[in-house]
Amino acid sequence: MRLPFSKPYRAFAEFDGMSDAECRMYVDRAFIHRPWLTSRVPLVLGLAMLVAWPLLVLGVMEFVPGVHDVVPLPRSADGKAIFLVITTVLVAVAVPLLVRDLGIYLGLKDEVHRARCRKCRQSLLGVPIQTIGADPDPAKQFIRCPECGRKFVLMELGLTPRDLVPFEQRGVPSDFGKKRPDSTWRR
Repeated sequence: MRLPFSKPYRAFAEFDGMSDAECRMYVDRAFIHRPWLTSRVPLVLGLAMLVAWPLLVLGVMEFVPGVHDVVPLPRSADGKAIFLVITTVLVAVAVPLLVRDLGIYLGLKDEVHRARCRKCRQSLLGVPIQTIGADPDPAKQFIRCPECGRKFVLMELGLTPRDLVPFEQRGVPSDFGKKRPDSTWRR
């Protein structure tokens, strides 16, 4: 895995052939499918850090002997107050951002592995879609796991036919948007 600085989806090799708009769609799905890990837990953790961090720092400053010899902490009351305010704000902002990024990473990982058999965890990418009847009703489209043989309706899994196309084949063809030769249109 690579470490991206601004686009978390670039950590996954599966997203290399996709545009940024498609990748952002997957990030949005991660926020939708894991709202507790991408927004709720960071918010609660940030609020908890606003209370817990000052208590922890004050407790260490007052009750741990020799901490001033090891860690350069201010000894004056004004210095302690400034140090406490600055570190509380930094910790209360940084920790939720890190937890949110971890939530996005886990959500993207789930989105990449979402097209798997619920029973045996076999990848369903590239498995042909079968339809009951002639009409293209999404509720009548199903796939069968090649490993265990279990039948899944796409709508029950929350998948679309495009989700089952392997990532390598989702790129835009090189001749997309180019003018076709006139000889193909002549009679």
